[in-house]
Amino acid sequence: MSVKASALIFLLQVFGQSWSQNRPRPNIVMVMSDAFDGRLTFGPGSKFVQLPFVNYLRELGATFLNAYTNSPICCPSRAAMWSGQFVHLTQSWNNYKCLDANATTWMDLLEANGYVTKMMGKLDYTSGGHSVSNRVEAWTRDVPFLLRQEGRPVTKLVGNMSTVRIMGTDWENADKAAQWIHQRAASSEQPFALYLGLNLPHPYKTESLGSTAGGSTFLTSPYWLEKVSSELITVPKWLPLAALHPVDYYTTYTKNCTGSFTEEEVRRIRAFYYAMCAEADALLGQVIAALREIRLLGNTVVIFTADHGELAMEHRQFYKMSMYEGSSHVPLLIMGPGLKSGMQVNQLVSLVDLYPTVLGEEVDSRINSLLYLIFIFEYHGCNVNASTYMLRSGRWKYIAYADGLSVPPQLFGELFALEEELHNVVLKFPNVRAHLDKRLRSIIDYPEVSTTVHLYNEKAFIAWQHTLGNNYSKVIGSLRWHVDWQKDALANERAIDKWLSDSL
Repeated sequence: MSVKASALIFLLQVFGQSWSQNRPRPNIVMVMSDAFDGRLTFGPGSKFVQLPFVNYLRELGATFLNAYTNSPICCPSRAAMWSGQFVHLTQSWNNYKCLDANATTWMDLLEANGYVTKMMGKLDYTSGGHSVSNRVEAWTRDVPFLLRQEGRPVTKLVGNMSTVRIMGTDWENADKAAQWIHQRAASSEQPFALYLGLNLPHPYKTESLGSTAGGSTFLTSPYWLEKVSSELITVPKWLPLAALHPVDYYTTYTKNCTGSFTEEEVRRIRAFYYAMCAEADALLGQVIAALREIRLLGNTVVIFTADHGELAMEHRQFYKMSMYEGSSHVPLLIMGPGLKSGMQVNQLVSLVDLYPTVLGEEVDSRINSLLYLIFIFEYHGCNVNASTYMLRSGRWKYIAYADGLSVPPQLFGELFALEEELHNVVLKFPNVRAHLDKRLRSIIDYPEVSTTVHLYNEKAFIAWQHTLGNNYSKVIGSLRWHVDWQKDALANERAIDKWLSDSL
């Protein structure tokens, strides 16, 4: 049996006895946050901020030390988790193009097998969501222009030491989830499955930039900042702009991060982000407390995870859209019947593994044919100008782009996390590169997938353009990139026209 297959089978075995005919089926509760760096759930990252309910799950359940998103952006990542299928199979290319509304999810299968199901909060796995800016930026990533698409990352402090509930929508949903747990316990003997999706710790919109602004404000209160060990926060090392990988330079520019930042600014952004994680932890606590109050915690599988991480100024970036650890490493903590306390699991897993895990013996047969894909991760959305593929294999992290020829790959060795992924050793180890690239291509024909995405982007953009008619110039010039766009709107329109004509 391969190591890759054993990681998924391990997850199935964890709860195997709970789905047996001789024991009642457990309840299932999943809390999925947005942009939570998985490294904060174990040492040394856990030292930066107090996360009492994450620690509760760590102590009574299992912590997966190498859990990754299948795509480091909201909708494609969630589509993989809900469907149990990888990005190139569902063709979830960006935040606009994901699953069909009628796609079968693990919740659907649980309901068909006798579970009472409830989904609350942020779902974000079907097509059609997110802003026009977000989708247009993804479609036009092959156009040879550089336009800032985000606001410069900033911090904002609100309230005082009594200000606890900052992300109001999340708190409302957490309260409703707790109420629903109480109601289900009193009204039905059927097992239940509850999903709660959080917005936190995703950065907030920078309102001063208008309705098209991206999420570039890290916002919290003194109450949550007190949970952060500010003295431990360090400033990440940055390569000079001229030394950045070409895709990283494009990403850094479009994220509006090529300007000067003081060390204090960077520390403050990171501290505010950790404080937002502390608030997310408290929301997880609302759900755990409700289960404990009605004495259902012992027969409930509790899962905490996230769609992706947050760079928080590592690699001169914020947000996600990257295969670097801050962006791609997600939390995965599982507590439940049949699971030993205090387990730390080193095996590589990803969000698609949650599909067969929560289904137990009711695993969809298609999963078995996908076991060998477990270490493959991909990204095709905005803020990155080439489709990106990452292969984790033992001590190596290999990142390939586009067709594998036009954009140079990256290779990081055994200590890539400790060395902050600053040293691309692809030229130093050509044999390793050749081996990993061959292995990657044996699993996914990534040049062909990149071509498929390229053709989709052109077709989708043209269809959108035609819907605008004479309003096209006005609309495209007023999107998130409007500040840079208006410096030479005609040249930018011509660049798009040339991109489309060259592809015909």
